[in-house]
Amino acid sequence: MNLEDLDESVKDALNKVLGTALGVAREQLEEQGVFLPFAIALEPKEADGEPELRLIAVPPTDNPEDPDADIDTEAMAADLVQVLNEQGTHFEAIAIASDVLLEADDRDAIHVVAEHKVGAALAIVQPYSMPAEPGGDWTFEEPSAESAESIWANTQQ
Repeated sequence: MNLEDLDESVKDALNKVLGTALGVAREQLEEQGVFLPFAIALEPKEADGEPELRLIAVPPTDNPEDPDADIDTEAMAADLVQVLNEQGTHFEAIAIASDVLLEADDRDAIHVVAEHKVGAALAIVQPYSMPAEPGGDWTFEEPSAESAESIWANTQQ
């Protein structure tokens, strides 16, 4: 699906969930130094209201055999997709944000995949750098767009 050919309302919905997800991820990084995968869902507007955004999160899964093990963020992202598939029939658009490592550059980045119920999907990658000293400024580079596969919209038909 060519994004340039999409209706303006579809583009607006995708921009809304993408922008919100990037903003929440950046805020969490600046305040906590880390963020766990989460989703932003756009509910359709009511008769005379505005569309509403919902933040959706799932708890990390503990490993009883190794309580000091790293949190499995891939499992959390899969759980988010499952929750969205179960609850998302009335959402206009969704975005799933996760913290990734860009292996080619050995850099951290915010990765957001957004989808609209019509099947349009795209991803944004925004590399970032932690401050050199505590209390310093985080550096966020310009986000870049890349293609994405639909993981939610095709289950909502």
